[in-house]
Amino acid sequence: MAQNNEKESKKKVTKIVIAIVAAVVVLVVGMGIGITVFGSPNEESFISRFTSKAEAEASEISIPLEEFLVNVNSDSSRSQAMVRMEITVTSLNEDAANLITEDIAKVRDAVIHVISSQSADSMLEEVEGEFIIKDKIRERINLSLGEELIEDVFVTDILIQR
Repeated sequence: MAQNNEKESKKKVTKIVIAIVAAVVVLVVGMGIGITVFGSPNEESFISRFTSKAEAEASEISIPLEEFLVNVNSDSSRSQAMVRMEITVTSLNEDAANLITEDIAKVRDAVIHVISSQSADSMLEEVEGEFIIKDKIRERINLSLGEELIEDVFVTDILIQR
């Protein structure tokens, strides 16, 4: 019986040692995960660790353009419709603001060309909740600048007088 008690004691001690080692391993792994996820406040955020540097650096730049006041095609010959529009263009290119400022005449000419070729009714036509004219303006500006600089066009203000 003394041997049975001794064997049972060794089994209990072995089980306790295994439990302690397992608890230490779980604690160390948990701390490692905690440090990786939360890190110190001075480090980059957890989500930014998984995004590429190119995605983080590719921020959209908004460039508001001055107001446009343009005559548009009219259905009647005795009155001319007029549009007052303000737009903002966006680009992923960091130098977009400088390039647009340098070639503002080309940009304004492109916008005026698109607006003046429309009628008052066609200005407000939409596809999938977006003004069709926005895509036409973006395409025309990019064409006049000779590169795909503009990503999107936002109409920030529009007034149509018939």
